[in-house]
Amino acid sequence: MRPSVRFACCLASVVALCSVATADVTLRLVVWDGDDGLGVVRQAAKEFEAAHPGIHVRLENVPYGQYATKLLAQVAAGASPDVAMMEPKMYQGFARRGACVSLDGFFGQTPDFRIDDYYKPIVDVHRFEGKLYVLPRDIAPIGLIYYNKRLFKEAGLAYPDGTWTWDWKPRPELKEKDFTWVIQQLSKRDAKGKPVQWGFVPAWTRAFADTVVYSQGLRYVDDPVHPTRWNWTDPGIVKAYQWIADLGMKEQWIPSSTEISNVLMSSSDKLFLEQKAAMFQCGIWAVPAFRKALKPGSKEWFDWDITLAPGHIDPRTGKAVRAAPTGGSGYAMMSSCRHQKEAWLLTTWMAGPPAMRLMAKAGLAQPAIKRLALEEPWVPGPSTPEDQRYPPSRKFTDEAVASVVFDPTADYYLELNTYYESKVDSVMAGTLTAERAFSLADNDAKIRLRQILNQQSLPPFNWPFAAIGGTAVVAGVLLWLYGPRQRKLSLAERKENRAAYGFLLPWIIGALALTLGPMILSLFMSLADWDIMTPAHWRGVGNYTEAFSQDPRFWGSLRVTALYTVFAVPLGLVVSLAMALLLNTKVKGIALYRTCFYLPALASTVATSLVFKKLFQAEGGLINSVIYGGDGHGDLFGIGWLLEKIAGAPGPANWLGNERLALPALVLMSLWGAGSGMVILLAGLQGIPQFYYEAATLDGAGPWQKFKAVTFPLLTPSLFFTLVTGVIASFQIFTQAFVMTSGGPNDSTRFFILHLYNQAFEALRMGYSSALAWILFAVILVFTALQWRLNRYVHYEAEAK
Repeated sequence: MRPSVRFACCLASVVALCSVATADVTLRLVVWDGDDGLGVVRQAAKEFEAAHPGIHVRLENVPYGQYATKLLAQVAAGASPDVAMMEPKMYQGFARRGACVSLDGFFGQTPDFRIDDYYKPIVDVHRFEGKLYVLPRDIAPIGLIYYNKRLFKEAGLAYPDGTWTWDWKPRPELKEKDFTWVIQQLSKRDAKGKPVQWGFVPAWTRAFADTVVYSQGLRYVDDPVHPTRWNWTDPGIVKAYQWIADLGMKEQWIPSSTEISNVLMSSSDKLFLEQKAAMFQCGIWAVPAFRKALKPGSKEWFDWDITLAPGHIDPRTGKAVRAAPTGGSGYAMMSSCRHQKEAWLLTTWMAGPPAMRLMAKAGLAQPAIKRLALEEPWVPGPSTPEDQRYPPSRKFTDEAVASVVFDPTADYYLELNTYYESKVDSVMAGTLTAERAFSLADNDAKIRLRQILNQQSLPPFNWPFAAIGGTAVVAGVLLWLYGPRQRKLSLAERKENRAAYGFLLPWIIGALALTLGPMILSLFMSLADWDIMTPAHWRGVGNYTEAFSQDPRFWGSLRVTALYTVFAVPLGLVVSLAMALLLNTKVKGIALYRTCFYLPALASTVATSLVFKKLFQAEGGLINSVIYGGDGHGDLFGIGWLLEKIAGAPGPANWLGNERLALPALVLMSLWGAGSGMVILLAGLQGIPQFYYEAATLDGAGPWQKFKAVTFPLLTPSLFFTLVTGVIASFQIFTQAFVMTSGGPNDSTRFFILHLYNQAFEALRMGYSSALAWILFAVILVFTALQWRLNRYVHYEAEAK
């Protein structure tokens, strides 16, 4: 090679290396902050970019309810972000699978970085097997009580100073030092005995329940990192939940589950903001919303502050025990990050003083660094603007840290805990006692726990064998479809076939790659224990055995789905037929009417679910307003009395909160989409020759005789098609329950597809969920075959008889 050529090559290499070395780095940061928090995070990211030229941050926000599922999907697809927001009950699933990087080795890269500056509880909870995987951003004690000073003053009560305790019954001798007595004093009823003001409301039921449980020295599991026993049947825990249910249902000192879940936009803080509840338990994240709603000088404003949640007197020692749940979050570096040095800089910025001060100024999050939680802007001072001074007693947030209790961090905790949490709604609604509810849940949870512990010693899955088996299946299908024929094709026919296959090739490739291929993979996955992030393990028919004999929710979800099908499909068919008959007339503007009746079937299922969730609200919902009247004391045609008997609970029907009414509510909602069946039946009606009706008229047939002898027989092909497709669709119902009830209350709306989804994307049991999918395929196939026997009763006009 000539020297000039060598020089040119070397120069090109140097230029390329320099361009790589000086190229800008882009880091993906994924968070779940809401609108207020996202603005602060975005500002912090911009300040980071200004302080670190050459590093760009691409911020992505995912709603909290979908965050873990989407992040897991990204990790499994090899498209995970560089830095991701995490919380204690979430991170272990990523750390155990090697998706996160241990942060301990990066501490020395940042001058003056001291992990001891952070609150110890929030640091310790993010350690797994001795390694820190999440750098805390904030800690969020939920043991805070917001209180309305005006209502306290009207009741003649001193403002709480955080030294109070709770007891199972009011203790008048302690007065303001007894939380239960204070709740009683702040509660009011009208002349009819209906509550008009409650003494206390938690942001959600478990916020208060956990406080009561933890302050007794009790815990839900034996080990928060590697739990092997659930303690929900402990007498103290049972008593705590039953006591809270009685406070709402019997004493009416706190809102019942119906009243909490149906206040305006289903948010209990509305009761506090509207001064219908004197106290409100929540974390500090409620402050920005309260500041906006309660601006000094506005007509909505009232003086308010925060204090500590009550402790409980230990009967053995006579001393108060204070403990309450907490939240918290931070940032983790993902293992796939290619720029770990830059990612660490971003992590220490977002989980360090710069971003913490911005979050503190907005009142969104208590800094995880202790010294920042004791100074401005977190604690109001002389230079704090007036609109940021509330709540004045922000010092209690620091004191609350000493008594926080985090949720267990085991990645299977959330799955097992759903067995118990699904019963809480029934306890709060009074349909089950706490003892009975948690006893039922305990049996199911123990079965699942044994399965989890036993699956840890399964052999690896043989993927080469699966590949050979899959190839054999594809070859068998192709041979069956395109195998040798008895008659030899002519040259022209073979040429024509080659041309046809050439045109069909894109579809064939798509069908093999996007339909048949995934189906075969799913079939083999159903024989494995696989989370798609770690190596799969062979389980054989264990997934199918578990479904039929061990999974307590398998038969329950099938039963719920079958009940829905039995009622929703015939009812929808009848309504669709009635609408089709009604619209099969020749009147002016009939096309517009048909369009209006069909449009609801085109609406987004998610949007429809949100609308009906509002319509089905017990308090203020349109359906109950029609049944019970505006004052809530009417009864339209005795429907209210009937609903009360079905629900087994007095008062307005709690459609989505009562386990006896939730499924009927979804059945009624299904009629909203009856327009799709109406169009098919209307087409069938218009395809019936008119001379049949003319002949029937000459024979003296009336409307009913015409329908029975002419319309119905000739419409059976359309009815049969609508029935078959309706049954198939009803077995696949998912969105309505996912959006409106999440399968509750007490699993009364946990459809089979929802159970499958939970197993796949929440429990990460892709193998077991694949087995459930194949079982559903078999069930639909059997039901379709059974319905096909009805084909003998279908009248096909063109068919020779």
